[in-house]
Order: sequence, then C-alpha cells, then structure tokens
Amino acid sequence: QAFVGHGALFTARRSSRRPRDTVRDAMSVSQIRGGMGNITNFGRIVAKRVKDGLYAGRNVKYGNNVSEDGGNKTRRTWKPNSHRKRLYSEVLDRLVSVNVTAHALRCIDKAGGLDAYLLNTRPKDLLSNKAMDLRREIVAAITQGAGPGHVVGVTPRREKRAAALAAAEAGAGQAGKV
Repeated sequence: QAFVGHGALFTARRSSRRPRDTVRDAMSVSQIRGGMGNITNFGRIVAKRVKDGLYAGRNVKYGNNVSEDGGNKTRRTWKPNSHRKRLYSEVLDRLVSVNVTAHALRCIDKAGGLDAYLLNTRPKDLLSNKAMDLRREIVAAITQGAGPGHVVGVTPRREKRAAALAAAEAGAGQAGKV
C-alpha cells in the first residue's frame, strides 16, 4: 500500500516485531505428560533465565530508583535471588544441578523434596523447561521401576500423621484382643 502525505510517498511496512504469544499457544497438560517437546510459552512474558531453572514464579521486576532530594526517577531492575545448586532426587537417585531461587528452595522443602515439588506443582506454575524435563524423567522412572509400596511425594507432616494413625490402629487392635 502506498500513502501520499505532506508531498512525499510512503509505503506501509509490516512491523518487524513478532506478535506476542497468547495462552492458546501453550501446550496442554496431556501433551506435557506425554513428553511432547518443550514449553515455549507459559501464557505470560517470562525471562529466558526463568525457563532454565526452578524459580517458583519469581521473575525479573522493573521499577524506579527514587532520589531522596528531588524525587528524580531512574529505571532499574530487580533480579531473582538465584543460585546454582545441586539437589538430590530420590527417584532418580542422583544429584541434579539446577539454577534455583531461595523461594523455590523453601517450596521444595515444604513439599518434601525435589521429586514431590515437581510432581505436585502444576505445569503452568513451574514455568520452566528444565523443571518439565526433570518431571518427565521422574515420571518415567516411577512408572518403570516402582514397586507396589513405593510412595513419592509424601511430605514429612503426612508421614508423621500416617505413622500416628497406624500406631493408634495398632493400639486399638491390641486393646480389642485383650
């Protein structure tokens, strides 16, 4: 298309920017469980470094430094508190080297370990190709070599509660025999 304005001839060009990804482009949960490729879009803008580690929803934040005197504003960024750590996977029986934030470490502890965190967290909350790859490995290891009594993802609190219930049932069973 050609536009004539102010005595000059201009041609309309398409924008060189790529269109923003939408939620519709994200893979479904069934595709993720089936191991079909990597997640490239998480329905929102996510930094590349977040896709390569366990960041538990943390991302780069933007804002201003505001001076005390004049209130002058200077743009700045806040980056996630991430570190390279080696975390132990009980199912895989090896250490996994991964970039992880302090918040993700707390979430992993609360879930009862790396395996429980990866299996019990929704894929859209993981926001990471690395996490989904590890999750696929763990699921494959569980389905291949898991015995009938093999339990993954039990938090320490649930384990204590189950032990207390088992002790109570054993005590009630012995009281009935006497």
